Parts: sequence; C-alpha cells; structure tokens
Amino acid sequence: MSGFPDLVADLDDMVMNSLSDGTATYLDRNGQVLALDVPVIVEQNVERFSEHGADRVRTHEVQKRHLQPFDRQGAFVMDGKTWHIDGIERDDGHMITLYVVP
Repeated sequence: MSGFPDLVADLDDMVMNSLSDGTATYLDRNGQVLALDVPVIVEQNVERFSEHGADRVRTHEVQKRHLQPFDRQGAFVMDGKTWHIDGIERDDGHMITLYVVP
C-alpha cells in the first residue's frame, strides 16, 4: 500500500506529464550535472517585485525531488540555453518555482 508521500509524488508526476514544457538538465554552480531530463513548466513574463519596482521574468517550476542536492546558485540547460537560478518564487515542499535568468 502506498503512503501519502508516494501518492503526492504520483500526482506531481501526472501534473508534470500534462503541463510540462519540456525537460532540462539540472546543474550545480560549477556546471556539474546533478539531474537529467527534469520535467519543467516554463512561465514567461511573470511579475517579480523588488525595491526597484516590478520586472517581467521567467520561472521554472519543477518537482523538488529532482533537485537533490538543491543548489540555489545552480542552473538548468533547456533547448540549448542555460538558465541560472536567481531566486525562489514559491516552494510547497513538493513543487518549487524558481526565478531564472540567462
């Protein structure tokens, strides 16, 4: 019998299979590959507020279990382009949404 964490992981897998915009390679800050084929939901033009006002940025939403170990200065390679983690928009413990910059 599956426990609740397993059921949540299964649900996250189904969501990512339906909504992902492709897969990415997850790198640490030194460029070492930490995970391959990580499903990613990409959002463009997300408002990000700072002391300088609002900016439009890109976010990557991924299953947190694919980012072990998590490197806040890591990056994703997607479609031949490297996107560096610039901050966390939200983290519910299962899914994490990250601000990314080229």
